[in-house]
Amino acid sequence: MITNNAAETQAIAADLARTLHGGEVIALIGDLGAGKTTFVQGLALALGVTDRVKSPTFSVMNEYQVPDSRSPGLVNHKISRIIHVDLYRLQTDAELTALSLADERRADTILLIEWPNAVSVDLAPDITVTINHLGEDAREITIATK
Repeated sequence: MITNNAAETQAIAADLARTLHGGEVIALIGDLGAGKTTFVQGLALALGVTDRVKSPTFSVMNEYQVPDSRSPGLVNHKISRIIHVDLYRLQTDAELTALSLADERRADTILLIEWPNAVSVDLAPDITVTINHLGEDAREITIATK
């Protein structure tokens, strides 16, 4: 899919959100500035998150609560958390282990991982979203499921 602005990227993420059941691990692949956080913003908004979704580049992991009143059209109303992780700055497996990501893979949680290849993540993604920067605001987004 080709998008020409952030709103279109977020709309694709919202479409994906409507298919989620909870417990999914989503790998986000793309260069710096490709739009991975923009994608997460669209997904979170579609799930009813009202907090400002920010890049976890410096915090490494951000958690967002999904409110009880979900947006209409969602497959599963049991999703209560979104965990957004950026592994770009991690340099060792010990740093990754300290995050306890395996413990975050729960039926009520969507786990989104940016830069999953930065260190050896032992969580096979259910969905891989690849975002390629085509120039200006254009992006090519590919969504692959296992």
